Amino acid sequence: MGITNVITECRKNYQEFLFVQKALVESYFPWLKVVVKNKLLIADGTLEMFGKSYNVSITYSPFYEYRFDRIFLRNAGIKFNSAIHVYSDLSLCLYHPKIDMPLFKTVSLVDMVSWIPEWCVHYQEWKKYGVWLGKEIKH
Repeated sequence: MGITNVITECRKNYQEFLFVQKALVESYFPWLKVVVKNKLLIADGTLEMFGKSYNVSITYSPFYEYRFDRIFLRNAGIKFNSAIHVYSDLSLCLYHPKIDMPLFKTVSLVDMVSWIPEWCVHYQEWKKYGVWLGKEIKH
């Protein structure tokens, strides 16, 4: 099944798709409050690590262009810099949207949420050393 067919199926069955994503995220990440509204999954919560709190805000929808996710750290004071793996809207770049695509051509939200703490660690290292120490693919 090609990428276009997968996206078409996710859009056609968006309610089921989003509610499955919601159930998975809620079962593994109880720190996130998750709702499905219209054609969008919305999740907010506070991630606590190493004495820091990160206010995480997520929207996820098969109707977004290019990738389904928009994940933000609202209180991290992030400014755009391609070296720290953020998009121009300051949403986190957690994977390469073409190279890292799995067999079914979508990345599950539950997988992405598990990558947020790793991104935060690399961001703190970048602030300290000026180099992104995590695995990366240059864009």
